[in-house]
Amino acid sequence: MLLALVLVVLLMLLGILPNPLEPKPTATNLPVRLTTEPATPLGINPAHSATSTATQTRTPTPTVTHTPEPTLTHTPTPTEKPMPFVIKGMPKGYPNSMLFPQYTCEEYLFIGGEILDLREAPVFKLVVKLGGTYGGSLIDLSSVSGEVTAYGESGFGFVLENLRIRESGITIQLFDENGEALSAQTYLSITGNCDSNLVIVNYKQVREIQP
Repeated sequence: MLLALVLVVLLMLLGILPNPLEPKPTATNLPVRLTTEPATPLGINPAHSATSTATQTRTPTPTVTHTPEPTLTHTPTPTEKPMPFVIKGMPKGYPNSMLFPQYTCEEYLFIGGEILDLREAPVFKLVVKLGGTYGGSLIDLSSVSGEVTAYGESGFGFVLENLRIRESGITIQLFDENGEALSAQTYLSITGNCDSNLVIVNYKQVREIQP
């Protein structure tokens, strides 16, 4: 018995058997266990909860500066001054036999007329110019009122070789002795037919000639 008692005491000293004399551990003496698990769901930072959302800094939108376009200055077109003479009626074509029966239709194209003032009296020494093109050839002819009396006392006139073609490139215009225009430039319509190879163009004064 003595030997068994000594063995038990030795085992208690070595800590193999519990010592009935030592106090039992209480809840306050238990070791503290540290927890490493997050207290919030994964991916959510406690500093950014639903009630404290981080404020984002907004970059100010740049202001667009509008550069005004340059204002175009419109230069008005000078108004053409009223001409003192106009063509009386429309230039008409007749058979040349009316004034020049000695010639045939196939030979010549006749263009002419007379010039009258405000009182329907003949006006002399004004210059009529025939220009433009006829059958592809340039025309530059002049006639003075009063030199071709077949058209009247203040008659003027031109004679061209009759090409018997339709043409709209011949121009006619009235000038004074100094070369100042007294009428607008007008294009004549040539049919090329034998019954209209005499074209009559009469000028009539409609306002006073300005000095």
